[in-house]
Amino acid sequence: MKEASFRNLGLKLASLCLAFALWVVVAGEQKEERMLNVPIKLARLPKNMVLLNDPGAFVTLRLRGPKSLVSSLPSEEVDLNLDFSQLKEGENLVAVRAEEIEVPRGVEALQASPRWVRLVLESVAEREVRVAARVEGTPAAGHYFRRASARPDRVRVVGPRSEVSRVAKVYTSAVSIEGRSRDFAVRTSLEPVGKSVKVEGTDSVQVSVEIGGNSGRPSS
Repeated sequence: MKEASFRNLGLKLASLCLAFALWVVVAGEQKEERMLNVPIKLARLPKNMVLLNDPGAFVTLRLRGPKSLVSSLPSEEVDLNLDFSQLKEGENLVAVRAEEIEVPRGVEALQASPRWVRLVLESVAEREVRVAARVEGTPAAGHYFRRASARPDRVRVVGPRSEVSRVAKVYTSAVSIEGRSRDFAVRTSLEPVGKSVKVEGTDSVQVSVEIGGNSGRPSS
């Protein structure tokens, strides 16, 4: 065991001396201040909530430390350490505390701007709504548009509770019946529902269009 402890002792001592020498150089180096933009990471938001506002892309920090460390410090090595544990539905103000920001050893976070990050959250909701087929154009002479239907005829929408509650139906992209003289079917996309509401499971449906002839058109 003693032999193992003393093995490569010279190399270990040399490494220790080098580390100490570097520490002495850095510790004695002139301090410098620098402004650094650090991205706001929102990956830890509650899964059953959706963000309604734009909290900003980054927080500007005023840092101080040895010039060799501060001047080349990348933002990826700084963690704002924001506390999202108490977030609730509605408006939340999350403090950015300089003393809680994680920075490399030897560097000090002096100030953060803004000092608060505003997050407006709302619970996620989902519901099933009807799909309405949209058509445009004029059929061939002697023919008329009878009806159009979508399959599936209902889809599930997911998004912020307040927006989902306002969705009564989802429309298809317009299907042209210009010059048509017989029934046909085509696959088409769904129109966007809203900024934050998404259709779950599918982004297209099949639209079946029925075209009638004037000879069999019901009298008005």
